[in-house]
Amino acid sequence: MKTLILLLTISLTNYSVIKTSIEKDRNLLQKKYISNENKSETIEEAKTKLTAYLYNDIFNNWYSTKWSFEGHSETPKQGTIACGYFVSTTLRDVGFNLNRYKLAQKSPEEEAKVIACGTSIEKRENISKQELKKYFLKQKDGIYFIGLDFHVGYIYKNNQEIYFIHSNYIDNKGVMKETIENSKAIVSSKYFIVNITHNDKLIKKWLMKEVVTTN
Repeated sequence: MKTLILLLTISLTNYSVIKTSIEKDRNLLQKKYISNENKSETIEEAKTKLTAYLYNDIFNNWYSTKWSFEGHSETPKQGTIACGYFVSTTLRDVGFNLNRYKLAQKSPEEEAKVIACGTSIEKRENISKQELKKYFLKQKDGIYFIGLDFHVGYIYKNNQEIYFIHSNYIDNKGVMKETIENSKAIVSSKYFIVNITHNDKLIKKWLMKEVVTTN
């Protein structure tokens, strides 16, 4: 028991250090963006860094955290977390200025609208997992929000690899990364897809710490 408590304490401390480090780097990028005449150059740098922070630092800490319908833990591997709270909490922890409660409580389509920040939402209906994978194989590498009928999560694309990252409600498995082909939870009659990595409006909000409106 003491060993478990110690491991959880170390994990929590490491996560706090990670968030602090991300925030420091974001602040440096913000100053660079303000002073740089070529602002698009800084936006491109921010896209790369934000994607790496989410995938390598934030998501990795949350894997194996259990799912529950009411779960809204703020601490990786402690308590439980529902799918909507997994998305809103990880976005907040990587540095987005948003209300995680309001975002998590929205429908998948409304959550997509918030994250899109006025940019287009790609809607796909009545397609198979294979067709969904084919769609993402044609997209740029990066992280995407995906809303289903009653579920939400992220898609991570890297070359030919397509992963669904989400808090899995099936058997209360919780936060995990799985291929589209192997995911039972990704089956849906419709999908709402929003580009996170390549959404300039969203990236600028992260960079400048502007509010992502959830009203």
